[in-house]
Amino acid sequence: MKTQSLQQRSTTPSWQHVTLLVAVSSIFAALLLSACSSPISVGTPGVPTMTPTPTINLAEQKEGKTELGAFQQWITLMQENGGEVTIYQQQYNKDQQALSQAKTNKAYTAALITLKGHVQAIEIPALKQESQSLLAQLQQQAQDWGNQHTFHDSFNQTTYPQDYAYGSNGIAGSLWAEEELNGDQTVADYQQTVDDLNMWLYNFQEMKANTTDKTPYNQSHQTDLDILQHYGFLQKKVVMVSLSEQALRVYDQGKLVRAWLVTTGQPALPTPPGNWWIEGKKHPDLYKSDEPQSSPLWYPPTPITYSMPYHSNGYNLHDAWWRTTFGPGTNFPHQDPGGDRFAEQGSHGCVNMSTSDSAWLYQFVSLYTRVVIY
Repeated sequence: MKTQSLQQRSTTPSWQHVTLLVAVSSIFAALLLSACSSPISVGTPGVPTMTPTPTINLAEQKEGKTELGAFQQWITLMQENGGEVTIYQQQYNKDQQALSQAKTNKAYTAALITLKGHVQAIEIPALKQESQSLLAQLQQQAQDWGNQHTFHDSFNQTTYPQDYAYGSNGIAGSLWAEEELNGDQTVADYQQTVDDLNMWLYNFQEMKANTTDKTPYNQSHQTDLDILQHYGFLQKKVVMVSLSEQALRVYDQGKLVRAWLVTTGQPALPTPPGNWWIEGKKHPDLYKSDEPQSSPLWYPPTPITYSMPYHSNGYNLHDAWWRTTFGPGTNFPHQDPGGDRFAEQGSHGCVNMSTSDSAWLYQFVSLYTRVVIY
């Protein structure tokens, strides 16, 4: 017969079918064998697939760079002021290496925490070293200049350094800068001491410059203008006290308003130079001495008409009705032709002036009006 039955056609494979089945079976067997031996790679043939390394958080990387910069600045500050920095530099090098070699966020964070601890630990030692260095500079400069610039008092045949307010008995001594530094405990404390010492060093330089200025006391002085510019007081009311001239000049918006002569603290009780402000006003007031009556520094209860404290330790701008003379030399022992025995020496640290001048100033100033003494 030329044709086969349906049953025969469906059950008897041709040679092409046999060949196809063999090929498919071979491929399937190969796949099963491969699955038993190794994973199937979906990447490029012959190139192993790599697990990507986690990247370090960019914000933490920036923070790490900032902390390293801060650490190096503290190290430089300490070194510039004569401090020993070997240990801190070693810590810096290790911290830098730990950050650069960190491969995970966890490792980088741990290194950053250690770095921050090192930065915090150096802050107080560095500021203390800076404070000590600045204090030594002030003390040495005051001593050197004072040895070369003296005032011989013919009243008691005694010679005094002209800059005694800045010396060991004044602002650089145990009752001021030294006491402040010894009491510091926090970063803020030490930073304030650094600021104060820089202020006193600056005022001292201006005081020295002013001693060679022949401008009359009642005219504007270049040192005054420099100080107003330096402290940003050109747009303010400012009471300027020149220790070397024993003069007070009042400025408003950078312009001289009025000037007069004063008497400041005696060598044993100097008027503190610095950048202060009016802390209150009282009219009238009564001053009482803290010293026993047997002390040469004692004075009887004294009525004051116009009192303007500029420092909470008891320093004031006020009238001194018991004096008849003010100005150069009156801060040293002297003869006051019309005054009482308490007029024969400088003040106890306050700035003394006539009652009329004090009355005018009392009306001019207000709370927080700046008082610069140099």
